Amino acid sequence: MRADRRTALVGVVVGVLVLTGCSSTDPGDIAVTPTATGFGTEVPVDGSRNGIETVDGATALRDVLAAMRAEPFTATGTVTELVPDPHAERGSDDTVPGRTVRFDYRGTPTDSALRLSVGSVTLDARRRGDDVWVTGNQAFAERSGLDRAASGRVCVPAGSAALRTFDPFTTPEDLLQDLLGSGASVTLHPGAVSGTGKDARAQVVLADGSSPVGALVVSAVGQPVPYSLEAADTTGTVTMTFRSWGTDPDLPDPDHVVQDC
Repeated sequence: MRADRRTALVGVVVGVLVLTGCSSTDPGDIAVTPTATGFGTEVPVDGSRNGIETVDGATALRDVLAAMRAEPFTATGTVTELVPDPHAERGSDDTVPGRTVRFDYRGTPTDSALRLSVGSVTLDARRRGDDVWVTGNQAFAERSGLDRAASGRVCVPAGSAALRTFDPFTTPEDLLQDLLGSGASVTLHPGAVSGTGKDARAQVVLADGSSPVGALVVSAVGQPVPYSLEAADTTGTVTMTFRSWGTDPDLPDPDHVVQDC
């Protein structure tokens, strides 16, 4: 039994990897479990790591999200829903891939460039502060109500309803929050560390009951920035990669502007 939580995009329902489930098994049975609470309360003796492997799941997610907001980065990913197989026998649990969201993001929450596709809709958004210059194909122009967006960039407020329908994909930290945050019954279990020096990585296991369904890999040194997320369950799959932490993406000015702010 699952309590599904879905996110509406462009007027249709797209699965945002609902990692939820009903299970009587104690999540503590999972191989990797937290050993302490409070970020950094059990930093290794040599002080070389940040201690992210010692915290509870909610604290780990909070600190990962905070680290993501602190410096620029690049993120790419796909989220694919799984839908009932229309050719399967009645009552079957067989599924097939449904809609897929693909995105490519560079920058910070207030200075970013995003390319996004979902179904037949594609868009390209350049954000500066509270303003976003957005363009896209004809399908995007029709869905968003921005008629001129198919011929060039149209400036809209960051909170515009035309863009709100594409949340949480407009910023990767919002997407992580939506996938793994307090609204879902997925549990997070920080644990195993691999690698040495600045390349040390901590694995945060994602669990549905006692069953691992994915992993978020974050830095075990310095700020706990994420490097990858891979997860899958009966509702969908998600793959995200993060790189170029702290590197200025040198984003260009909005081009082909047909309607300025």
